[in-house]
Amino acid sequence: MNLQWRLAVVLVLVLCFAHPVLAHVPVSAEGNYELNTALPVENPTKSYVLYGHLHETGDVAWYQLRMNPGDRLVLSLMTPGYNASVPDLIVMSPGTDPSSEGLRELPKTFSVPQGYDATIIRGITPRNAAYEPFSPSAVFEVASYTQEITTPGIYYVAVVSPSVETRYSLGVGYVEEFTPLEWVFVPSGVISTHLWEGQSILAILTPFLAVVVLGFIMIARRGKRKGLLLTYPSWMATIAGLCYLGGAAITLVQMVRALAVTGPSSSLALTLVFAIIPLLLGVWALRIGRLSSPWAMQVRATLLLIGLLGLVFWAGLIVGPVLAIGAAVLPEHLPYIQPARK
Repeated sequence: MNLQWRLAVVLVLVLCFAHPVLAHVPVSAEGNYELNTALPVENPTKSYVLYGHLHETGDVAWYQLRMNPGDRLVLSLMTPGYNASVPDLIVMSPGTDPSSEGLRELPKTFSVPQGYDATIIRGITPRNAAYEPFSPSAVFEVASYTQEITTPGIYYVAVVSPSVETRYSLGVGYVEEFTPLEWVFVPSGVISTHLWEGQSILAILTPFLAVVVLGFIMIARRGKRKGLLLTYPSWMATIAGLCYLGGAAITLVQMVRALAVTGPSSSLALTLVFAIIPLLLGVWALRIGRLSSPWAMQVRATLLLIGLLGLVFWAGLIVGPVLAIGAAVLPEHLPYIQPARK
């Protein structure tokens, strides 16, 4: 096995083993199956999604939200497909009459905290799906709830499974805001969304791996044929560009997959923005990787800009921008340290 094939194999292994570390569920919903283990939802007016999985009929996932007067409690319960198990949503409010009509509609096995009233929202099998442009994915909403908060305190939300193996996602809040770190790691959350939908990690990453590995082999062969000797920063810029193209390939494949379910959507343009810009940045990085050394400061500044824009536009599954920034700051030739003789 020659050097370029060995490097390609190493690259595949690094990508396969490194990315699952990033592909984590943003908010873990495991273990919140009792009232006393209810998962606290920080800042419940902020818009984000919690993913969960209930395993048996009658299983309940509990969430705890501290609300203030003037807030709105906004909830959206979703499932991964038309044929998925459809759970119910129960909202428990403090300081209300515990003998209200809502309590009589609850399952007999369900216990409401003392001093709380409850409203049950029955899940309805979805007839159509909405297109989510940023993931991109098909969204199957089965229940929703909105309440203007007048009584402050802790509110409880429960998701009740009607059958075995119920996968659900619970959208909470209405204020669209991200910290810089949350924005950078959105690609990780997107991978988690596709895993929750039932896709395998291999199916999700295949477009990325195909572009990166095949592109790497083609560039390595061409360099060997022409007798080119690329520096470490040149290789890093080249692989960064391939990662950008591979990330865009994932976005386009998932876009087609979602549109096949939802049909045409006007928000498709947003998805294309987050695919085309990484494509352009990737081509730009590849062109820089071919430049002869030493690089001028302007070239390094351009590569640094490509890395930063990659983080902004979710390009390259985080790996690409990190490599681009690294290539921009590393020296042309890394110093060689002679091992000490014994």
